[in-house]
Amino acid sequence: MNKTILNLAVAASLGFSAQGFAHEGGMVNDAYVGDRAGHIVTDGSGDCVRTSSWSEDKMIEGCGLVVAPVAEPAPAPVPKAVSETVSMSAAALFAHDSAEFNRDQPELDALATRVKSLNSIESINVVGHTDSSGSDAYNQALSERRAAAVKNFLLSRDIDASLITTSGMGESQPVASNATSEGRAQNRRVEITFKGTEITK
Repeated sequence: MNKTILNLAVAASLGFSAQGFAHEGGMVNDAYVGDRAGHIVTDGSGDCVRTSSWSEDKMIEGCGLVVAPVAEPAPAPVPKAVSETVSMSAAALFAHDSAEFNRDQPELDALATRVKSLNSIESINVVGHTDSSGSDAYNQALSERRAAAVKNFLLSRDIDASLITTSGMGESQPVASNATSEGRAQNRRVEITFKGTEITK
């Protein structure tokens, strides 16, 4: 007997309607009863009608075989541009009228840690500044020496020398009035600007 006719006969004998419950999920194999078009027959509850040849390895999607959805790959993280400037008081860094560090430097250590945390480092620019006490030439040289000292500190923390530039502005770029001791203290500073990229979570 033709296999399709046989399957239909089985479905009819079991009281299933091949016309009314053709399964949309796939074509029949020998594990399921099929209609004349080769579609799987389902019963009134929507369950696929199995034959005596059914086995787990012959399950068809929608007839008891759960197909896990394909997970979309997570988007690749996009690095974010970073540009930060840190201003440090010369009094906190150096001995008076000197480019020698006056003690341990937790602020510079924290700065080095922050820079090294970046995904990539584009540049680090170190600029020294002084107040207006003394001659222009003296202040210019002092600001350059202090910038160089900060660079050497960063080199000691394994930051690539090729990434670091230094310069001194002397007394030419005050941020406060040099007429007061408070203003002069604000003007004696080192500014470090670093640029790069980081990947945020």
